[in-house]
Formats: sequence, C-alpha cells, structure tokens
Amino acid sequence: MTYKKAVSRSRTPLAITLIIASFLSAFFLATISHRGSDFWVAAVDMAPGHQIVTGDIQLRHFDLDSSASLYLAKADDPLGSIVVGALTPGQILSSQGVSSSSNLIAASAVPISIRAVDLAAGIAFGEGVDIYWVIDSHNKELPVDPVLILGGVRVISFDQKSKNFGTDAALTVAVDQTQVLRLLSATTHGRLVVVRSHV
Repeated sequence: MTYKKAVSRSRTPLAITLIIASFLSAFFLATISHRGSDFWVAAVDMAPGHQIVTGDIQLRHFDLDSSASLYLAKADDPLGSIVVGALTPGQILSSQGVSSSSNLIAASAVPISIRAVDLAAGIAFGEGVDIYWVIDSHNKELPVDPVLILGGVRVISFDQKSKNFGTDAALTVAVDQTQVLRLLSATTHGRLVVVRSHV
C-alpha cells in the first residue's frame, strides 16, 4: 500500500512538468506564427508602366525581419501606383518596384546597348538615369557638344555581368512612347552615355 502511494507521488511532478511544457510549447508556436507583418504581393502578371488597380494585388503574411522596410506593408497604399519593373503573381511589391510618377504610364521598355565605360557605376534596378548622346571627333573634325537625349528615365533591367566583363552592357529603360524614336535614332550614330540622375 505504501509502495503504490510513493509511485503515485513520484508521478505527480512529472505530470505537472509535462502539462507546463505543453502550455509553453503552444505559447511559443503561437508567438512564432504571429511574427512578421502583412505585405502586398502581385496577384496577376504586371508589365512596366501598368497602373495598379483593385484585384492586381493582395495581402500575405511574411516575416521579412530586417529587410521589411524594403517592401510595401499593409499600411502602404499601392493602388494607383505605376509598376516600374515586371511583376509576377506572388512577388512582393518593393518600394523601388513601384512609383507614383504619372510619367511612367504608357511607357515602352526600350533595350539599348551601352559600352561598359559609358555606364555610370552603381546603377540599380528602378533607378532614374540621364542618357546623353556623344559624338567622338575624328580626323580633326570640329567637336560636337554632348546632347541630353532623355532625362530621369527608369532602369527596368540591367545586365551587370556584361559590364563586369568589360563588354557592352544590356540596359532596358522605361521610355515614354513619344520618345522611343528619339532614343533609337541616337543609337545609329555616335554613342550613348548613361549618367546617374542622383548620387
């Protein structure tokens, strides 16, 4: 009789410990699941120049930790913004990936080839750049002043690998449809120099 009571008493602390552990694990899992915030993601494919409307985006919960400031959270309102680079369903909207500028509406994605030495260092996706037309003087020709072809155009893709190898860099910029011919005409003679608008 005494033996059974001793066994019963020895099991009581173990049972209490297991109950406490189950409560702690449930609390820990609940805490982990509530970490992070709601962020806007693309619900459909969107091309550069597209204006975001209801149905194009939706909220999803992510724990982005220190990189959270780079993306649009629930408190931000991307409706009416213009897409700078192509977006695919499920892709999180970054603060650099959309713009409030109406100048990007009806923009065309124009690919251009730039000599590596004529491309400013540090150019990044979504950044604004100025494009100059430069004609090199040959055989004692009179020098021609550089001409600003386009200012503040957005970079929507950039082949950084080509620039690193010293070859021509492939650059795609968002250009107003009325300025496409102006830019392409400048590529037929002379060379283009891409300058960062803000340093």
